[in-house]
Amino acid sequence: MVAVTLQAADKGDTTTLDETLIEAGRAVAELVVEQAKSPSCDITVNIHGIEELVADKGYLSGAVLKRVKSYGVRSYIPEKRQKGKRRWQGKAEEQQATYDNRRRVRATTARVC
Repeated sequence: MVAVTLQAADKGDTTTLDETLIEAGRAVAELVVEQAKSPSCDITVNIHGIEELVADKGYLSGAVLKRVKSYGVRSYIPEKRQKGKRRWQGKAEEQQATYDNRRRVRATTARVC
């Protein structure tokens, strides 16, 4: 865990994700600067910044997955059960981001025993 933000109760999870990602990016950047000043050669912070995002089902939407993918961040957000089939007409990028996320979440490496 890199960052925690406090959001207003009337804001949905999908609308607050960007703010939390920005705060996490700032925290990582500060850690990189601190470690660069350190005489030790042991770097424990990813100098490439935030590369992966793990969130609960409340953050899942096609638009969020598309945005997160555009940031170059891999998402691991479980899907809610849906009734019926999704309609992807005109939403090819959202569809691909959703399928990529689904593949990662279902992968054996993503499972905690």
